[in-house]
Amino acid sequence: MAPRICRGSEAGPQEFKNDIVFDLLLKDGTVIDPSQNLHALCDVVIHQGKIAGIAPTIPSSRAERVIDLGGHLLTPGLIDLHTHVAEHFMPIAANAEEAGVNSGVTTVCDAGSVGYAAYNAFKHHIVSRAETDVFCFLHLSPTGQMISPEICWESLDTQRLLDLLAVEKQTIKGIKIRANGQLVANPNLTMLRVAREICAQAGLPLMIHIGLNFEEKVAGQTLSDFNRRMLPLLEPGDILTHTYTSRPGGVISADTGVLPELREAMERGVILDAAPAKSHFSFPLARIGLDAGILPTVLSTDITRTNYQGPALFSLPVVMSKFLALGLGLEDVVARTTIVPAQILKEPQRGSLLPGNPADLTIFERLDGNFLFSDGIAGNTLVVSQLLEPRMAIKDGQIFPAQSRFRNHVPGEEVTLTKGA
Repeated sequence: MAPRICRGSEAGPQEFKNDIVFDLLLKDGTVIDPSQNLHALCDVVIHQGKIAGIAPTIPSSRAERVIDLGGHLLTPGLIDLHTHVAEHFMPIAANAEEAGVNSGVTTVCDAGSVGYAAYNAFKHHIVSRAETDVFCFLHLSPTGQMISPEICWESLDTQRLLDLLAVEKQTIKGIKIRANGQLVANPNLTMLRVAREICAQAGLPLMIHIGLNFEEKVAGQTLSDFNRRMLPLLEPGDILTHTYTSRPGGVISADTGVLPELREAMERGVILDAAPAKSHFSFPLARIGLDAGILPTVLSTDITRTNYQGPALFSLPVVMSKFLALGLGLEDVVARTTIVPAQILKEPQRGSLLPGNPADLTIFERLDGNFLFSDGIAGNTLVVSQLLEPRMAIKDGQIFPAQSRFRNHVPGEEVTLTKGA
């Protein structure tokens, strides 16, 4: 979709109070904001940490600082729904800024690194100190993924967990559970049912991880039976993460295709999260799923300190670039990393450039060249012609330089910059 000229009826007010000198003016950006159905060349002004307005042209004299974007992409600040940023709590967790503003991402959600036993410490040391906004899905296990595989299921205090959820909804956005060997081997799905009941009482969604570690020895039929019984338990708004995993226990197979229960879950409103990490993604399985209409509701990373330097994951913008290469449109990948995760988190002021919202934005350059994408442990590669490269995150009006860290260029091919969209 080619950018159109920004018009006031499409992009917010064009008239501003004459006595205001804005803090920052972003000129000549190709603004993509799916929340407003906007893809247009616009100017954006920021004042006191808020979006002050969007218009076709705003005089440079109206701002203390002006950045000319030269037609490069400007989107609402990216939101990564599935990260592990409980640094120093979970052994492999990444730093919140590496997953966040340094990668062009203004909001992250930690997916189960900690349970209620360490939540207060996590909130004090990570959430309250990060430049990036941090939410979390609390693990059902009291110790979360601080110890792997998870332990302490037998000491779960349901009432203590519910009491915490009742007072911490500003930060805790749901419950996480992993379908690993212990859970999968239980024919009664006991802990899954416990998790679903807690979520129902708290009014929060459940996120369930699928895909076993390769060393976990569970029979294929047992895994298939588990998935066919697990998927019908998920309710609208619950999240199935690692939709295109190549690990044992996935829901898309090269041999049998898409589980019927997966399609039924998607159709009744279960959220499908890509979350590729370095071992939960396969290009061939993603193509099978996409060709069958199994589209990701949301694009996230499952970023940790073991994968943010590559060779497959790197960052959320690299995940976006992979799904562009797989056939999703530019507006689609932006929506799945902005307004959609904002809605899942019930954070309506995020994921949108509406005036009055926090000034959270991401600025990209579109690089042309030959880029070698890897799906990680699955062992497949894909050479593509474009990369979305974040250059700047703006968080509450504060500017942070950003990069994807991606460096897998095909040898001998020059990488050039294409301005605009």
